[in-house]
Amino acid sequence: MIIWISGAYGVGKSTLAEALVEKIDNAMIFDAEEVGNAVRGNYPTEPYGVIFEDYPLWCEFNYQLLKDLHTNFGYNILVPMTMVRQNSYDQIVKRLLEDGIETKLIILEGTYQSIHDRILARGEEEGCWCMENIEMARAGVGSVDGGYHITTDGRTVDELAETVLKYIGEECAK
Repeated sequence: MIIWISGAYGVGKSTLAEALVEKIDNAMIFDAEEVGNAVRGNYPTEPYGVIFEDYPLWCEFNYQLLKDLHTNFGYNILVPMTMVRQNSYDQIVKRLLEDGIETKLIILEGTYQSIHDRILARGEEEGCWCMENIEMARAGVGSVDGGYHITTDGRTVDELAETVLKYIGEECAK
C-alpha cells in the first residue's frame, strides 16, 4: 500500500509518517521532496516555478519510483508531501490506482494559527517560505479530489496515527 500524506506546510505530515512507519508492517518513508530537489536542481533556471508539482518530471519520477518500490520490493510506502495540484494526483496517485496498487491519499488539515505555530516550533522564522504559503497550501490541498481529511488541531500524533490505521485497515499494522 502507498499512503500519500498531504496538507499545508507545517501541518504535521512528516511527524505522522514517522509515527506510522513504526506501526505499519514493512513500511518505509519515501521523500518526494528529494525527487523535487533533483529535478529542479538539474535545470539551469526554474522554468516551471518553485513548487515541485509544476515540474512534469517530478510527477513522472515519483510515480515510477513508487511503483518500483512497491512492486519489486513489497514495501508499504508513506509519502509525506504537500499535493496542491489535481494534475499531480492524476499523474501519480490515480496512475498507481489504475496499476492496481492500493494507494490512499490522507489530507491533514489545521487552522492557520496552529500551522503557523508548528512552523515556528520547528525552528523556522516568521515570514519564511512555508509560512508565507500556508493559505495557498490549505486551499490547494482542499481542491484535490478524493482523499481522507483529518483535522490535526488539538490531536496528538498518536491519535492521528490511530485514525489513519483505522482508515487504511488493520492488514498493514504490525
